[in-house]
Amino acid sequence: MPLVDMQGHLGVGEETLACRPPALETAVAYMNTYDIESMCLASSEAVSDIVGGNAALATAIKTDARFKGWLELSVHQVEVSQTLARQYLTKPQWVGARFEQRNSGDALDGAGGHIVLNALRRYSKPILVTCHAPDTMASFLRSAREFHTLRFVLSPQTASLTSDAPAAIRDLINVSFLPSAAWCERDVMASAIAVLGERRVLWGSDWGKLHPSAAIGMVRDSALNKLQRERIVMRNPRELLIQE
Repeated sequence: MPLVDMQGHLGVGEETLACRPPALETAVAYMNTYDIESMCLASSEAVSDIVGGNAALATAIKTDARFKGWLELSVHQVEVSQTLARQYLTKPQWVGARFEQRNSGDALDGAGGHIVLNALRRYSKPILVTCHAPDTMASFLRSAREFHTLRFVLSPQTASLTSDAPAAIRDLINVSFLPSAAWCERDVMASAIAVLGERRVLWGSDWGKLHPSAAIGMVRDSALNKLQRERIVMRNPRELLIQE
């Protein structure tokens, strides 16, 4: 079964400073090994260098048609984020925007986030948001309610937030759930489906930060039936990204 990997990471970020930077050749080998149909990459470097990091990713995703890009934007650089959105999100190889919420200063529901989210309405592409603490989760939930016509993907970055997320977004039908393999124990996917239904749960490997075998186990070794696996790794992301 072909897989759609909703989140990988290219470049050196805080988590990879002591490691060899993720290489495109390794990503291609990973896609070939696991039958990855599309791999959606974010630039780790764009979190601190929004222009240079996204430019490097733009060059990288041109090397293989299976690569797609998440455009890293920032609530702290409103005008630059709007310019980058106009530059990249009109191109088909860019699947959507991404925001890293590491602390309350990155809150999506602040003035900067409000302006950028409002500008993103015109592109009709999903918005991936990470949450690292309860306050950033609360910020995301407020934004998702306010911008209910936008499609969001929530990627919690701790074990407790991963556990809490499905119930928190249950009534927000514009939000899909993308757990990280770092916090995804055997029953997390099945538990999320029990709360959200099989159409709002996605899969990503976090390639570049984690070994892909851990992420493959999230679906292959979980308590899911064949139809649920197919929806999570293929049908759901296809419908979200290309609006089938």
